[in-house]
Amino acid sequence: MKYKNKDGISLNYTSDDIHTKLAKEVVSEAILLLNQSKHGDTVVKTIDFLKENFDITEVEDFMGDTENV
Repeated sequence: MKYKNKDGISLNYTSDDIHTKLAKEVVSEAILLLNQSKHGDTVVKTIDFLKENFDITEVEDFMGDTENV
């Protein structure tokens, strides 16, 4: 379930503009860093939260070549 603030507003990152692409790239990098840490329950929940709220299906879609990360 997407996060909504106290006013019921949630993020919308479904467009294809430059700001959205940059935001998704930054969040995707955070997901990659979290994936490199020990996979505790909190890390997995954080990754899922970021993917859902920034409409990221595959990190690789926004990061390019991530083979060496």
